[in-house]
Amino acid sequence: MEIKQLHSWRVNYKKAVQIQETLRDLLTFEKYTGKIQTIAGADVSYDKHSDRFYAGVVVFKLNKHLEMIEEATVAGKARFPYIPGLLSFREAPILLRAFRKLKNNPDIVLFDGQGIAHPRRFGLASHMGLILDKPSIGCAKSRLVGEYSSVENTAGAYSKLIYENKAVGAVLRTKRNTRPVFV
Repeated sequence: MEIKQLHSWRVNYKKAVQIQETLRDLLTFEKYTGKIQTIAGADVSYDKHSDRFYAGVVVFKLNKHLEMIEEATVAGKARFPYIPGLLSFREAPILLRAFRKLKNNPDIVLFDGQGIAHPRRFGLASHMGLILDKPSIGCAKSRLVGEYSSVENTAGAYSKLIYENKAVGAVLRTKRNTRPVFV
């Protein structure tokens, strides 16, 4: 898998925002026409008692059922503070270490974080998709920006997430009686 080095990760707040504003213009929004045979999911977990955190990437083959074919995990220390809207500068470096360990090259990647439903339209999923040169989808547990209508309490129900008069995602209920996710 090719991993592009688009910028340094050791930046201050002002430079991080500038990088997001520059790189978002490189995003493309085309319908994916390739056959999706593999999908990866990526997430980061934090140790509440230290500055250590852990990244994991799991690759699935799409058969009649999802078949896990590979996983990669790494541990490290957070080098960028937690700042809403700049999650990629905290989590991307450790996620990239996990992606470098993969032998399989997934067709598409799902990230625990925002994509374009972000104040600068360049959340973790968008940032990582550009670096990995892969279609990416952000799936977050909370809303960072935008407004949406109430989502019915049935699995699969959704509402468009609107930010600055543009649809930037969907609010999806995956199961009955659970909070929706922001895709």
